[in-house]
Order: sequence, then C-alpha cells, then structure tokens
Amino acid sequence: MKIVVVGSINMDLVTHVHHLPKAGETISSHSFQLIPGGKGANQAVAAARLGAHVSMVGMVGADENGSILLSGMSDSKVHVEGVSRVGTTGMAFINVSDDGENNIVLVPGSNALVSVEHMEQNIALLEQSDVILLQLEIPLAVVLHVAKRATEMGKLVILNPAPACELPGELLSAVHTVTPNETELEILTGMPVTTLEEVQAAARKLLESGPKRAIVTMGEKGALLVTADKAAHIPAYPVEPVDTTAAGDSFTAAFAVGITKGMSEEEAASFASKVAALVVTKKGAQPSLPTIEEVEAHSF
Repeated sequence: MKIVVVGSINMDLVTHVHHLPKAGETISSHSFQLIPGGKGANQAVAAARLGAHVSMVGMVGADENGSILLSGMSDSKVHVEGVSRVGTTGMAFINVSDDGENNIVLVPGSNALVSVEHMEQNIALLEQSDVILLQLEIPLAVVLHVAKRATEMGKLVILNPAPACELPGELLSAVHTVTPNETELEILTGMPVTTLEEVQAAARKLLESGPKRAIVTMGEKGALLVTADKAAHIPAYPVEPVDTTAAGDSFTAAFAVGITKGMSEEEAASFASKVAALVVTKKGAQPSLPTIEEVEAHSF
C-alpha cells in the first residue's frame, strides 16, 4: 500500500541548551546542528524507513538547504517527484534542553507557498495512494483541499494537527483519524486534559466534529485510542528521553505504516509507541528515525 505525505519540509537549526530560556532570558548553547526536518518530511522519512512506499508533496527553496533536504529524503527512499523548488527553504529554530524538552520557532519559507494548484498538479499521486498524511505547517486552505479531495477518492486521511490551531468543521469532517498530543487536544476542544478521563472526554468531543478515530499521544503516559465505541490505553515503552523533537511525527507515521501492513488499530498504535520510544533516545529529527530492522531488533 502507498502513503502520500502532504506537508512541510524544513531545515532545523538546533541548539542544545542546559535549560529552555525563559521570557527575556539570554543563554548560551553547548552545541549546534543543522538537521533535516519539517513535520511533513519527518513523517515521510519515518514511514519510508519503516518499509512503506512513500511519496512527498510539498516545496523547498531553490537554495542549498533545499538540495540537502531533497537528497536526504531520496536517500531514505522517499519519492520526491511531488516536491517543487521555489523561494527560500523553510526553517525551524529548535532549542533542546538537557532533559530532552524542546521549544520551536518556525520560519515557513517555501512551505507557505504550497498551493491548491500545486496539489492539483500532483493529483495523480493522491489517486495512486491508499493513505494520506497531513499536518498544519502548510497553508490551512491547502490542507482542507487535500483532505476533501482524498476523502472523495475514498482514501484514509490522517491529520496530525500541529501546530495546533482552531480548525474548521469541514476539515475535521473530511479526516478519518486525528493524532493530537495533549496540548493540541486542549487547544482543539477547549477542554481540560489533566487526567486520562479528561483526555478521553476531550477526544470524544473532537470526534463529534467528524473524525472516526482519535489517538492522543501523551509522552511517558502512552497514548489513548478513542473511537465512538471504545477507548484503549496504549502504554509507553520505558526510555530515558534525550530529544522529543520528532516523537509525534514518528508516532503518526508508524501508525499509518501499521495500518497499511494490516495491523489492527491497537496493534498499529502499539507499534507506533515503540517507534516513538526509540526516536526520543536519539538527538535530531530525521537522524533519530529508526529503520524497520532496528525496530524489530529492539526489545524493551
């Protein structure tokens, strides 16, 4: 089965710091890296390394960063014929603390130029796919257009609603599966998410907008898979986190891969939890993404 990822492609500028800076605080980093990233590209590379047939649709700049990003995706066996080059490549400024937490500032660059016209030029990729992965680092109008077109074609549409914002009902009604973390779920629903019961209630509220399935990622507390008739807690695998940057991206991608391989939704979520656990034990977004062989060989 084929997966198409429509979304952002960034160069991550990563500073490693002892603690995340507070408002108005200036601190020094103890190391710096340029790392391929972007939520769309992260999900594409994650799925490809897990053995899926993956195509990426998006934009990078006509600059050195764009060339590096295209080469990196190709090296991971992501098909990049749906990626155009225009403007300046998007960037993400990421601070990573010694305890593995992070904050991120996005500079959209070429990602802001992704258009409905660009999607229509690559409509054959959507038609040939089985699963479409979407995020929110490209214009919302484009995400909505793709979700609607993909639903009309009978494709499985998975939305990772990050960065979180208020979403139109017509988008959520065109999405089959939504994969927010706790913070994103709170923003989407306006409901508290302090306890597992509150997370479940907020997830059910989100399902009222149209999705058939919500999978809420909760870090070391695992994930909660919620449908109209059940809620299943997916335990987290015990690890010492080093960098959580691509955890959510890898979870969403791995869940999609599991579904395309014929796993049940709970099996796919557990597989995704294992992949995400491996990811947070390494630094960087795409460099931390494991191959299927690494996942299968690792036991906790």
